[in-house]
Amino acid sequence: MPDFIVRLELPGEEYLILEPKGYDELAEVKKAAALLWCAAVNELGTYGQWRFEMVRELGKVVDVLDSLAKE
Repeated sequence: MPDFIVRLELPGEEYLILEPKGYDELAEVKKAAALLWCAAVNELGTYGQWRFEMVRELGKVVDVLDSLAKE
């Protein structure tokens, strides 16, 4: 269950699953599952394009969003 799903204001229908994460011993397992899900839903092509980002420091959220806005 992702913490945030962000609809990106980019051409086309694009979404970001944003997962801020402190310590979590299952973080890498969760990341792998989210990346597999994104690949599968993107291959299907019916629900737009999906991306996943995990941030370990809260201040990095703005950096992630800024980098996507520049695309």
